[in-house]
Amino acid sequence: GVCADGRLDPRTVAARIAELLPADRHVTTDGGHFIGWSNMFWPVSSPERSIMVGTAYQTIGLGFPTVAGIAAASPDTTVVLATGDGGGLMALADLETAIRTANRGIIVVFNDGAYGAEVHLYGRMGLDQTPMLIPDVDFAGLASALGATGVRVDRLDDLAALQAWTAAGGSGTILLDCRVSRTVVAPYQEEILRAKGVA
Repeated sequence: GVCADGRLDPRTVAARIAELLPADRHVTTDGGHFIGWSNMFWPVSSPERSIMVGTAYQTIGLGFPTVAGIAAASPDTTVVLATGDGGGLMALADLETAIRTANRGIIVVFNDGAYGAEVHLYGRMGLDQTPMLIPDVDFAGLASALGATGVRVDRLDDLAALQAWTAAGGSGTILLDCRVSRTVVAPYQEEILRAKGVA
């Protein structure tokens, strides 16, 4: 599950998280390259339990604030959010809101140190990737400071924290800061690249 750059393969991370998610859940996704992993590996029991806010609005940064809406609409289920480090930083003020409003919340940050979709598209087109890269951000530390259980996930074994959280009743919010490799490109992204003639 570890890529050549020393970071986790996002497919392996998403597949393992899928095994640990509570059955009674709503899954929402911010916008970003990572939607290839959450939407591929995390099934939902009915269509209204999947809220793809990033693709609905063609934007990034709406993940954290969406948690509050889902928590209000369905307070008895677990809200599962997939976001990236780019979108997470854009919505940082709403991380506190997400933590405060969800009775049970799982936030997964696919932290690849970049605006991944831009790297895979514009980087391949030959543009300088420097502005697309994001310095290391400790989302686990930020979440812990705001009252959640923050977990840095550098190895698959670190996901045992999610298993323990769920076994203990899954109350409050756990944030998994998953250090994933941006060397793995989602199939949907490859399709977009082919359509644009930059694959």
